[in-house]
Amino acid sequence: MAKIKINDTYYYTDDFNEEQMKMYNEIQIASAEIDRISYMQQVLSVRRENLAGMIVQTSEEPEDDDASDETEA
Repeated sequence: MAKIKINDTYYYTDDFNEEQMKMYNEIQIASAEIDRISYMQQVLSVRRENLAGMIVQTSEEPEDDDASDETEA
């Protein structure tokens, strides 16, 4: 099985008892969630930057005459 390092000491999961194996499995789940959340943060950061860029781009475009007529009415 796997060898893991905790506080500069290596442990083999083959030597784990049932309770330690449950904790190890929970560590694996927590690590996967951390990776998932990190990925989601990166995706959302890119989306935020894209949306901000779209706001800047649309504010620099000339306004439609029809749109200005509607706001005056």
